[in-house]
Amino acid sequence: MFQEESELKKLGVFTLSQAEELGISHQKLSTLVKEGKILRMDRGLYLHHEANIKREIDFQIALAKFGPTSAIGGLSALFYYNLAEQVPNQTWVLVPPTKKTASKGYRLIRTKIRLDHGIVEGKGYRIVSIERAIVEACKLASKIGERTAIKAARTAIQEKMTTLPKLAKMAKELGLEKSLNKYFEAIIGALQ
Repeated sequence: MFQEESELKKLGVFTLSQAEELGISHQKLSTLVKEGKILRMDRGLYLHHEANIKREIDFQIALAKFGPTSAIGGLSALFYYNLAEQVPNQTWVLVPPTKKTASKGYRLIRTKIRLDHGIVEGKGYRIVSIERAIVEACKLASKIGERTAIKAARTAIQEKMTTLPKLAKMAKELGLEKSLNKYFEAIIGALQ
């Protein structure tokens, strides 16, 4: 394995420009794809076939595709934290209001809410915190489902993953108090 290929393996998911920065030309990259050493994941996104990546690969691809200000959220975040039983058939991504995609593999949540608050940094991806995932689930209840949002909040509290005060604090910081308050009684009703 060449030194450049070893560097690609460390990156896991990478772009054409990242490969070129390592001295791998577009032609060489095409050859590596044909040889099966590199996998083409999407337009301009690649993965080294021996990269040590687990279930977060979809998250890493989404971040590479939508940029460093994007973050995994919505149903994808709830499922990641084991707070939703429904397996998302798309990767839900929080993005600035101007981002768009024609790819059917993504569900974009365009938001004006800050994308640097309530975010957890993973290896090569960003995901909303448990508290932000629950508060935004309440906001997105028409898309995610009211039962899913309420059950996620109840489960997280019962499993001691978070607390009501932490949820209230996050809602206030994001300006989503009304969204959480709408389901507050339903959430605490089952906890008593």
